[in-house]
Amino acid sequence: MKAIILNVSAALVIAGLLAASGCTDTAPSGPSASLGSVTVTKYVAIGNSLTAGYQSNGLYESAQIYSYPNLISQQLNAAGANLPAFQQPLWPDPGTPSSATSGVASRYVIISMNGPVVGPANEAITALAPLNAATLARPYDNLGVPGAVIYDFLDTSSFASKAGAPRNNPLFEAILRTPVFGNSILAQATALNPDLVTFWLGNNDVLGYATSGGTSPAAPTDPAIFAQLYGGSLTLLHQALPKAKILAANIPDVAAIPFFTTIGPKIAATLPAGVYLRYQKHGNAGPALDSTRFTEANSPLITLEAGPYAALIGQSPCAQWYHDLAASLGIPFTTLFAQYAAAGIDTTTPFGLSPSNPFPDALVLDAGEQTIATNAITAFNATIANVVANTSGAVVVDMNSFFNSVKANGLSVNGQTFTTAYIAGGLFSLDGVHPSSKGYGIVANQYIKAMNDKLGMHVPYVNVNNLPGIPTPPLSKAHGVQYPNIPLSAWKSFHTLWGSEN
Repeated sequence: MKAIILNVSAALVIAGLLAASGCTDTAPSGPSASLGSVTVTKYVAIGNSLTAGYQSNGLYESAQIYSYPNLISQQLNAAGANLPAFQQPLWPDPGTPSSATSGVASRYVIISMNGPVVGPANEAITALAPLNAATLARPYDNLGVPGAVIYDFLDTSSFASKAGAPRNNPLFEAILRTPVFGNSILAQATALNPDLVTFWLGNNDVLGYATSGGTSPAAPTDPAIFAQLYGGSLTLLHQALPKAKILAANIPDVAAIPFFTTIGPKIAATLPAGVYLRYQKHGNAGPALDSTRFTEANSPLITLEAGPYAALIGQSPCAQWYHDLAASLGIPFTTLFAQYAAAGIDTTTPFGLSPSNPFPDALVLDAGEQTIATNAITAFNATIANVVANTSGAVVVDMNSFFNSVKANGLSVNGQTFTTAYIAGGLFSLDGVHPSSKGYGIVANQYIKAMNDKLGMHVPYVNVNNLPGIPTPPLSKAHGVQYPNIPLSAWKSFHTLWGSEN
C-alpha cells in the first residue's frame, strides 16, 4: 500500500531566487525606469501554487497579495506600463476551504508566543469561491492553479471534474470557473490577449513525487511525455500570441528546500554513538534493512512532515504514524494496520531503531529517489531550454542556477541575508516548500532581472525590505529556535489538494 503524502506543487520549492548572478541583490543601474522598446498593456501569469501565492499550507488574502505576479505587475506600472488592476482569485483569511472537508478553512501553520500551532482550523467559509468570482466577467490575470502539472495547461476536460478522485482538487473550478471564459488554461490566457506572459509549469511534475517520499505519485512525469507537452504548450501559446514576450522559468533543485533539509540533521544530532536510523526505501512497506547516521554520501532526506515522528524515535510501543495515517485517510486504524502487520511491521519494537518498526517510506526520500528526481529535473530543464530557444519572443528565467547559487552562498538583499534554512533563512513560508512574502518578492525580482537583461527593459526591483516576514518563533535558551512540529492532520488539505493516492 502506498502511503498518502503531499503531491505539491508545488511545487515548489524556490529558495531565495533573486536578481543577481552572485549572492547580492541591488537595484538596476543605468537608464531610469522604463519598459524600453517592449510594449506592455496586459500581463498574465500562468503556473501552479507558486504563481498563485500559496503560503504556509494555504491560499489566503493576506499572503496572496504578495504573489510574485502581483508584485511584478506593480513594478511594471512603476516602469510606465499603466496596467489595469491585476486580478487574482483572492480568498479572505483564514483561506480556502479544505478540499477534504466541505466549508472548513485551510489549516495553515502559524507561530504564536505560546509556541507553534496550526490555525485557524475550523472557521467556516460559505462557498469555495474567491472574493471577486461573481463580479469579474473575464478570466483572472493570475492563472496560477495549485496542483497544476504541465498536462493541465492544454487539458480541455471539465474543470469541475478535477474536484473528484484522483485529483481531489476543487481549485481548478474555483480559479478557472466555467468554460464561458475558455475551456483550458491556454484558452483563458489567450482570451486576455496579453503582450507579456510569465510561464512557470513543470515543478509539480517532479515535486509531488519528491515531497511524498516517492510514494504519491510513484514516479515523476516521464521526460519524453513532458517534452511533448511542454513543447506543445509553448508552441500553441506563441501561435495564439505571436507578439507577446514569454518569460518561462525552469525547475529548481528539490534537494535544498527546508522541507527536506530540516528534520534529518535534527535526527542525526540526537542519535547516540553507534546507533542508526532504520528507514524504508522506495516501495517497501515492511521491515527495513537500510540504516543511516546521515554521514554517508547521498544520505536519505527526511521530510518536514516527519517532525512530530522524529521526536518519537526509540519509543516502544509506538504506532503513532499509523494511527495518524489512518485518521487522515478516514479509515479505522485496525483496518489500515492489518496490511502493515501482514508485511512484518511490529510497532512494539523501538520506532525508527528497529528493522521491524522503521521510519516510513513516505517520510523519506532515499538516495535512489533523489537520483530519479534529479534526473527528471535535468531532463525537464533541457526541454525548457530547447523549446524556449526555438520560440520567438521567449526567454528562460533560470531559477535552477540561481537557486543553486543561493543554496551555496546565501543571498544579501539590501543588508538582509537570506538562506535556505527553515524559518531562520526567511525565504520560505512555514510549509517549507512555498516562499514567504519576502521570498515571493525575491522570485519576482528574478523575473524582473530576466526582463531587464534579456528584453532590454528597465523595470525597478521589488523592495524586499518592505514586504512582511514570516512569524518569528519564540526562542528557547535550552534549545535555540523553536521549530513547529506540524501534525499530520495539519497537512490534510495540502495532501488532498494535490490528489495524493493511498
